Amino acid sequence: MLLEKGKISNFQLSALIIGFVFGSSVIISPGGGAGHDAWIAVALGLMEGLLIAWIFTALSKQFKGKTIIEISSLVYGKIPGKCISVLFIWYLFHLGAMVLNNYVRFFKLEVYPATPKIVILLLIMLICASTVGRGIEVLARCSVILVPLTVLIAFTDILLVIPHMDLNNLKPVLDVPIGILLWAAHGAASFPFAETIAFLMVLAFVDKPEKGPSAVSGGLLIAGFILIIVAARNTAVLGQMDEIVNYPSFLNAQVIDIGDMLTRFEVVVAINLIAMGFIKVAVLFYGTVLGLAQVFNLRSYRTIILPVGILMAILTCTNVGSTLEMFDFAKNAYPIYAVPFQIGIPLVTLIVAKLRKLPQTGGDKV
Repeated sequence: MLLEKGKISNFQLSALIIGFVFGSSVIISPGGGAGHDAWIAVALGLMEGLLIAWIFTALSKQFKGKTIIEISSLVYGKIPGKCISVLFIWYLFHLGAMVLNNYVRFFKLEVYPATPKIVILLLIMLICASTVGRGIEVLARCSVILVPLTVLIAFTDILLVIPHMDLNNLKPVLDVPIGILLWAAHGAASFPFAETIAFLMVLAFVDKPEKGPSAVSGGLLIAGFILIIVAARNTAVLGQMDEIVNYPSFLNAQVIDIGDMLTRFEVVVAINLIAMGFIKVAVLFYGTVLGLAQVFNLRSYRTIILPVGILMAILTCTNVGSTLEMFDFAKNAYPIYAVPFQIGIPLVTLIVAKLRKLPQTGGDKV
């Protein structure tokens, strides 16, 4: 059954990767816990993320034109494959709810304190659901427009806060104990770089799959480079406050004041956050509904967009009890929780496929 007719280019794939990685990482800064060495933790996390990307792109290259749902059935058999697929879909669904929770709480606390959370949540969900219903091509075209604007705004923000930077806040380099640094690096890898495992639901629709791995790596390197600079900027501007404030990137934008004319730049940053959050949630939402449609052999994934969206919204509201709990889960529990999904499933699947000497597929349509 042909569930997705769209195709995307490798450039669009890279743009989607960049937007996805930015996602909520501009709200919850990666590298937390490493103090003034946060930028080093992000750099090490990027290396781990690239290794994980190599694993899942190798799997996608072995089975061209197949999503992880179809790959699991080919590698493990029908019933075990469906069980693995359900676990992977749960991860996409849960991650989508967590990202939504991040955004709803951010906008409730910092931007629209008088607006009920349910209103913000429904608006984001409706936009994502509408885009997902139009297919992967529309989402990819949106990323080509939104991501370059986001990158431009990010570098503009960095340039405008240069007068407020104190590079002494970055010293002494590598002063953090190695164990703490490596844990922070793994945290930065699991969030956001390794979350691109979600693209095992997207790589099947790249028009030139042989170049897919380079497009993924390129997107990760660009996004990682910017996040390293952002982490260093946050520390240089905020100093020790970088570790205690909830949203350091947003606070950085608030210090911009050029001649009493260019102020309130955080409003532009908030718009930036909306755009990147939309891309990340939409990719996760798309992977969830497409995966469910493939597992249950539905004629179309569009018929389940509404019920899945409602369930995701419900999980968003019940996922964590407070903002403090959200940050604690992201820092301490998520790097462990995500390992089976980000590393376990793709690595074991690739190894089993090699051991069984399964032939490469020729890119049949999904």
